[in-house]
Amino acid sequence: MTHWLLLDTSSLLYRAFFGLPTSIEDPQGQAVNAVHGYLDMTARLYASRQPDQLIHVWDDVFVPPTRAEAYPPYKAHRPPDPPELPPQFDLLKETLDALGEARAWAAAWEADDALASLCASAAPDDLVEIVTGDRDLLQLVRDAAPTVRVLFTVKGVTDLASFDEAAVLQKYGVPASRYVDFATLRGDPSDGLPGVPGVGEKTARRLVETYPTLDALLDDAASLPKRLGEQIASAREYVQAMRQVVPVRPDVEVETTREPRDDARLEVLGRERRLGGPIRRLTEALAGRAP
Repeated sequence: MTHWLLLDTSSLLYRAFFGLPTSIEDPQGQAVNAVHGYLDMTARLYASRQPDQLIHVWDDVFVPPTRAEAYPPYKAHRPPDPPELPPQFDLLKETLDALGEARAWAAAWEADDALASLCASAAPDDLVEIVTGDRDLLQLVRDAAPTVRVLFTVKGVTDLASFDEAAVLQKYGVPASRYVDFATLRGDPSDGLPGVPGVGEKTARRLVETYPTLDALLDDAASLPKRLGEQIASAREYVQAMRQVVPVRPDVEVETTREPRDDARLEVLGRERRLGGPIRRLTEALAGRAP
């Protein structure tokens, strides 16, 4: 059995950025707070989880063309990143490469899709743990063949909510295998997805419990209470579009890279970018890992 720890890097880097002040700067006055936080989160995660394999998984694009074509408002409302953040993605890549860490992504897809495809490639007896702040990934949770758990960031990575199938059912009232249908009906304002008008979390849960598929729900809309039935029927086009937006893709080609560790480069990054402390702490946490 292999224990995989997959980090949703984009999600965690954002959390690190907003969790630490931008006054954490290098000698040139460039903010390095997100990289500081991410490296320290990785050190704590590795020390506490002790995985056999650790992979940092990236968004290749913010909005995949397939999702944008299916539903143009997807993520369209989000404001631009603060100017201090984008350069830190490149700095993190450079630092992880110098550390000899594995990175993965899927061309023209989000990290969610690369994560789903990595899970699909795991052996039946493997354990895959995904660390993320994105509840969309709860759709990947399963208890076997392979076992996939989502470790949801509550407060940094010192407080993680662990989701297996029982935890998803307890929290949301639907099986993990139906989380996509639940999310389609409920919507997700943070992604610009309004859901079906008039259907909140409670109603979405009840509809998923009642109908085995969304097609069955759409076909039976006329049998529902008048107002709800009309809302469901009028949302048919939206529901169809969500089939291309909400499910993560387990079949995309994942690219990976892992450079040889470069201690000289790490020394320069530590000195010139003021990353010495986080690099040292992560290096110490990784010291016992097999090559």
